[in-house]
Amino acid sequence: MSDSSKKIAEAIFIVNRHSKAATDPRYLYRLKKAAIEKLIQEGQAKKLGLQYSNNPKKSYQHSNLLIDCHGFLFHLPPQKQDMKDLPHLGTMQPVKATTQVRMSLSHAKSTLENYTGVKPDPLKKSAFYENASPYFR
Repeated sequence: MSDSSKKIAEAIFIVNRHSKAATDPRYLYRLKKAAIEKLIQEGQAKKLGLQYSNNPKKSYQHSNLLIDCHGFLFHLPPQKQDMKDLPHLGTMQPVKATTQVRMSLSHAKSTLENYTGVKPDPLKKSAFYENASPYFR
């Protein structure tokens, strides 16, 4: 595994961490998914199996795809073929972060944008501002 794919994995880690608290995380999750899928195609990341989600949707249990890239573990929604081919690993176990990653969100986003070719939609505004009161604009 190359050093550049390790930097990509670190950038995905940063983007994923920030997306959990973002007001409009859709673009960050799109970047994460595109980068992970490209790493899998290149053989730099590996699908490990399926795990039950800690956050069931509408009270229904569902599974997430667990992916390993340079020791970083990521989750994505599984595809139909993943549900057929991969083993189910049970419930998610808490993972302690053993590596310290120092990278700004803007640097991580630009790294993933350059790697995947995914760019933000310039005409799309954040959902936060669309729903905000005109008084606060």
